[in-house]
Amino acid sequence: MTTSERTYQQLKQHLEQEHSQLAKELKHEMLLNTLVPSATAIEQADLNELIVMAKSSFIPNLFDLAMKMEKVDAAVCSIKLGMYGLCVDCEEEIEHEELQADPAQPRCHSCRVHSRYHHDQ
Repeated sequence: MTTSERTYQQLKQHLEQEHSQLAKELKHEMLLNTLVPSATAIEQADLNELIVMAKSSFIPNLFDLAMKMEKVDAAVCSIKLGMYGLCVDCEEEIEHEELQADPAQPRCHSCRVHSRYHHDQ
């Protein structure tokens, strides 16, 4: 196994662990904030429903957790599709250092700068 393959496997494992932990944390926070009438409703909701409920709650920590969960979920989906490490905008490889810093990074540096310039004003 080459270094890049080993690194890819480590990043993949890290994302999958983070995904599982964030899903548990999201359910726990929703129970604490009593956003859903019962624990059963939270357990039966799929991840997308939980994210939507949490984002619409207007509770800052829950909203932030949902946003992070959404980003990690997208990265895990890209692994399953064989697209992990490719920019969602230009499909070029995301720099190795960028993925090391944030394994769920969806964009290369150029596209992030471009997106910020056009959308964050």
